[in-house]
Amino acid sequence: MHSIAKANGKTLPDSVFLALDDDTNETSEKSQTNDSKTEEESKEAITGSLVDVLRSPLTRIRLFLAVAINFFCSVVYYGLSLNVVNLGTNLYLNVFLNAVAEMPAFLLTAILIDRFGRKPLTIGTQWFSGAFCVVGGLLKVYGTWKTIRMVCSILGIFGMAGTYNLLFIYTVELFPTVVRNAALGSATQAAQMGAILAPLVVVLGERIPFLVFGVCGIAGGILAFFLPETLNRPLYDTMAGMAEGEGESEAISA
Repeated sequence: MHSIAKANGKTLPDSVFLALDDDTNETSEKSQTNDSKTEEESKEAITGSLVDVLRSPLTRIRLFLAVAINFFCSVVYYGLSLNVVNLGTNLYLNVFLNAVAEMPAFLLTAILIDRFGRKPLTIGTQWFSGAFCVVGGLLKVYGTWKTIRMVCSILGIFGMAGTYNLLFIYTVELFPTVVRNAALGSATQAAQMGAILAPLVVVLGERIPFLVFGVCGIAGGILAFFLPETLNRPLYDTMAGMAEGEGESEAISA
């Protein structure tokens, strides 16, 4: 080794030495043992299921709220898209305007989510949508009122599209890494159930669907009040870390 180093114009450090095969084998066995222990500990740390979410009161409440909010949001979002048949105006124009209304909603939530936080936007966008849905349900269904109802529908889907855009991020940040997939999967399934229910609401008539969507939007905003703000908060890896971290943050805020 000294000859090789000299040929390369280098100096071999004094700390470099040759180890016998027996010493090398013992060291590798110890290293493998430590690695196996580390792997077992890491597997225990990353293993989580829906049962683990329900076992903790903190994550259990968050899961219930996330599931309910995702369900209500999906009912309104898909319901308003399908409710164009009850507006009595140009069907193609309504579909086009609904699609156009979603684009600025996605852009605005992407810009404002780190400025105002997840919780205020979740509440505000749902109440915005719910308020216009209630107004649309109370208006008359003939004459120029049809155009106003169409505007209410467009503004309603604008607000709920914003909610739909930020809920994925918000839901992910509410749970620690070990159970994040299980919690997000449950919330996503609830959203799909809302999408299945939405067509059944649309066939209830001309006014009732608007009122149902309004109630869902307002109810979702109320439920979001009970969720914590996750902006600039750490993402916990384990349930124990989350319980300890949330306990400390509550003590500091108190």
